[in-house]
Amino acid sequence: MKQKEFEELKKYLPGLQPDMPEPYQKLAELIKCQALEVCIHREENGNRQTCIPYMMNDALECYLILENCRMTGTYLPDCQGKTEAYLTRHEDSVGLVVKQGDENVFTLWFDGIREKLQCYPYHEIGHFWVQGMEQWRQLVYMIGTIYDKYEYLGEQVCTEKEMELLPLMEFAPFRSWSPVKETLDDWYMDTVEGVDTMRNLVQLAGEEGFARLLERYKQNPTARLEKRMERFLAGKKGAKIYQVIYQKVCAASEEYPKRDYGKEMNNRISREREKVTEKLLQKGFTGTYPYFRRGRMQVVAAEEHPFTILEAEDFVFRIQFMVSVSRKETDNPNFGFFRGIGNRGWIEEKLEVFNNGKGKEKDG
Repeated sequence: MKQKEFEELKKYLPGLQPDMPEPYQKLAELIKCQALEVCIHREENGNRQTCIPYMMNDALECYLILENCRMTGTYLPDCQGKTEAYLTRHEDSVGLVVKQGDENVFTLWFDGIREKLQCYPYHEIGHFWVQGMEQWRQLVYMIGTIYDKYEYLGEQVCTEKEMELLPLMEFAPFRSWSPVKETLDDWYMDTVEGVDTMRNLVQLAGEEGFARLLERYKQNPTARLEKRMERFLAGKKGAKIYQVIYQKVCAASEEYPKRDYGKEMNNRISREREKVTEKLLQKGFTGTYPYFRRGRMQVVAAEEHPFTILEAEDFVFRIQFMVSVSRKETDNPNFGFFRGIGNRGWIEEKLEVFNNGKGKEKDG
């Protein structure tokens, strides 16, 4: 870390020393961002572990573990006041003295800080907060999570395959399908690299019409051209481009190990997936989890995963279903979501829809 950056962090965490390991600097960053959260995690052997989350999303879990931690005072998790802190030492222990708001003070005494960092697959993740074009919104969410972990921790948490996809978030027509109700334009800049990345993917898809639009946009990036490219990507011709990006996201994600929740939770998740497979096969679908098909109808299972630790108790593993019906049978996943005569795509939350005939009626 450069001296200027260190001096800036030290303002927020007095007692920080240049020779301290990097996790102490991450601790200072959390104080600076007013994002300090203290979590007590009970390990499988029953031991208590004090953790401070640093960066947690569907692609990465990174948190700080305070070794042999003891607390004096009381931590208020819902305190809305400003957080201030400083480091002190007593014999062989380090103390993090934290003031919450105007009155509450507590101290965490520990022997050292250990960083836990683990990347996880994200290609089967599905959060559906906005209706319409869910197939593109899912992709924007996935690549956005890659971009975010790179912003926090750099190339050490990204593969070459992921680095090739990152600039897509810097291409406005791609991120126009925000997975949340707010625009993403305040979070990502537009760059030439973003345009070039999309152009490379478009060439793989063989969509020359869109490639010509990109060349015009690169020379003169107008809002009118952005809207035209959005319409192209939302239509049937955009499906080839989607397929190329989707396959690349899956290939990048599949290199990481699946989350391990412990034997009991792992078994429960496996049973949920088996239940989905059994129900859909009974209703005439073919395929293997998470991809199923019956004639012109496709069902792609999408999952919501809790973190392995530090997750809210009421957040549980959940499966939703991307259902699409296309005019003709196709092997392209989610093709029915693309605009075109005979195409329909929607999200189902429960398997029961395939029991009462509703799914069949939409297929008809």
